[in-house]
Amino acid sequence: MTAKLSDELVDELERAGDQPLRVENPRNHKLYVIIAEERLTGPTPADANGQWTEAKNARRFALIDKEIAGTLSQKEAEELAGLSREIDDYLLRVAPLPIHEARELHEQLRRSIATAD
Repeated sequence: MTAKLSDELVDELERAGDQPLRVENPRNHKLYVIIAEERLTGPTPADANGQWTEAKNARRFALIDKEIAGTLSQKEAEELAGLSREIDDYLLRVAPLPIHEARELHEQLRRSIATAD
């Protein structure tokens, strides 16, 4: 199902540009974030084979340098965002963070602190 947005939300989305928009459900006060669907999937690079290459890494670093220098164009910013999503996806596949283990360790530490008090 695809819900239709009110005119007010459409106006807010247009003002937000490419940035996520936080909205609140007035019934339960839960907060939600509206983002463009393509930001979830990202544009598919021409050489998308699921691998991260040294060339992509070098390009990403060059774009980061331009961003720091304040000389990054809008098109380059979009390219950098795409490369950043791609490296994040790649790292999640080849070297996922041990979140489960970190949560277990956190819980053990909380229990040991609680028993020490």
